[in-house]
Amino acid sequence: MDCWSMYLMDKDTKVMMVLDPTETDEMDEMQMKHEDHAKKFQLRFCSLMNNYFGNGIVDPNGWKIVHPLVVQHEPCSREDSGIYITHYFTNFTGLYLRSTLNQEHIDQKRKKLAYEIVSMKGNKGDIPDFLFDVIID
Repeated sequence: MDCWSMYLMDKDTKVMMVLDPTETDEMDEMQMKHEDHAKKFQLRFCSLMNNYFGNGIVDPNGWKIVHPLVVQHEPCSREDSGIYITHYFTNFTGLYLRSTLNQEHIDQKRKKLAYEIVSMKGNKGDIPDFLFDVIID
């Protein structure tokens, strides 16, 4: 897999949602692309939670993996998938996205994300030359 995706888990209802901004049509590509990874992630998550907090806190059996088509955009490129995932993270309600992205928003989020990474507390490096154009524009 060569893009950013989001896996959301509800341990009470035993449902895992898979959101992939590069697969937004009604075909089964998202399911085929993520099914094996989602199952492995779910099993490892349950194992981690049970090992850390005690056996039985998260039942690893009987989970349902869903691939909701909650987005209102064309499939994005893998290069933009990280930007879309940050948008999903802040705007997905569990049922729908509160807002959609346009190219202007994507460009703004890309610049902000680059700035936030470079100016992160503890970053002792210098701003790479190739980021000056992205940050200053």
